[in-house]
Amino acid sequence: MHELEAALAQIRAAWIAGRPALDHCPADWRGIVTGKHPEVALASLAGHATSVLFRTAPSTSLKPRPLLPALALPVMAEVLRPRFRRILIAQKDGFSVERPLIDLIAARGYCMHPADWMPSPRDDWAPDLYAPWLDWVRAETKVEPACTALSIDTYERWSWAERRAALAHLRNADPAAALTIIAAKAASEPAERRLRLLEILDIKLAETDAAFLEKLATDRSERVQAIARTYLARLGRPLHTDDLATELGGMVEWGRVGLIHRRTRLVIKPLKTPVQSARRHELFRLVSLGDLARALGVSETRLVEAPPDGAADGIDAFVQMVATTGSDAAWRALLDGILANASCPIGCLRALAPRLSAAERRAILAKIIARDDEGLGTTLAVAGRQLGLVPLSVLQAAPAYASLRSLLESAGNGADTRRPPDNARLAAALNRIGLLLDAPGAAEMAARVASWGLSPADPKFDLLHLNAALATETIS
Repeated sequence: MHELEAALAQIRAAWIAGRPALDHCPADWRGIVTGKHPEVALASLAGHATSVLFRTAPSTSLKPRPLLPALALPVMAEVLRPRFRRILIAQKDGFSVERPLIDLIAARGYCMHPADWMPSPRDDWAPDLYAPWLDWVRAETKVEPACTALSIDTYERWSWAERRAALAHLRNADPAAALTIIAAKAASEPAERRLRLLEILDIKLAETDAAFLEKLATDRSERVQAIARTYLARLGRPLHTDDLATELGGMVEWGRVGLIHRRTRLVIKPLKTPVQSARRHELFRLVSLGDLARALGVSETRLVEAPPDGAADGIDAFVQMVATTGSDAAWRALLDGILANASCPIGCLRALAPRLSAAERRAILAKIIARDDEGLGTTLAVAGRQLGLVPLSVLQAAPAYASLRSLLESAGNGADTRRPPDNARLAAALNRIGLLLDAPGAAEMAARVASWGLSPADPKFDLLHLNAALATETIS
């Protein structure tokens, strides 16, 4: 074997130098390396020998991996898999359908085939049903899966992804029990996972969480400290940023609006220089809503009695402040005010959406769709995982529906849709609609779009067809 290895090294050296290598051919090969192209035959033999006989040894000992775990839901029908793959391949720069599409399929009661899609080790956004796969790709699968309820005593028997999913479910059902486990075990986790555990407390955050959160004010991770302070601010604890809050208060105005119902409103007044605007934006991030309210001499709920007015970037920063640090009452008041005020940009709801429950998301989707003039981007952000539920009758009230029909009808024979900008707009619009509609609506929408001039065979229909077919499988 050593002689063969030396011969192969001489052969490679000859080829690198641009010389024939037949003189270095091993004796056992000479009867084979014949004909019109002996160098070609030698290259074939050398390549085969290199790949088969001389494989790089692993740096560490190999460890057997368990088989990929089965998931709790059935795999999507075989006939639909090629369409799913085509949707993912067709994604271009801009709107990505991967996450909402995985959520839609899970909402319909199916999981993916691993050959079509697998989560990466950092895909914590994946639905809980993929927790076994996340553990598998992270090489953290437990030899004996946990078969008992999650508790302080059984905590270590659960793998990380399944443990986190179980804690989220427990937090919904029994917030105190989840808090007890997190408080007992968070310190033993690394900073990134400690942060993920702390995020679970966002579910039904209550005064009973305050004592544990206050202990995290000196946590060794700055990110953990920051999220703990955020939650404490929601619970009415000051962040002790009085000087910053006073500075921010000087950059906004506080006044009354309305002739009959005199309400108070925060006005984000224009500033003279970009540097001042950048400073104000930073202050909105550093100061809590409660601290700003105290600096202005009002309550949190008075501060959000009416949606803010003024500079757009300042409004966005203020809404983000309310979403991050506002109490439940203040957050709800601002949310209701934006929904009730047609002049307020509906896009402001994007920042407030993460605190909505699933039922609340479903309840307000129709109102948002009717006002969403951003191509249904805000609707999708607010919907979260509540996808595939909107009837076509509701979608018809959306500006996006009128824009889509106008785009297709103005194209006439479809010539305009071949232009890249229009093509991309049309594909994004149909994908967003396909993610939101219920199954009957998706089927009807596909028929309508075809009647407006788009070829039924166009790949832009794929998501609508997949949506409708998934429902057919579910019903059957």
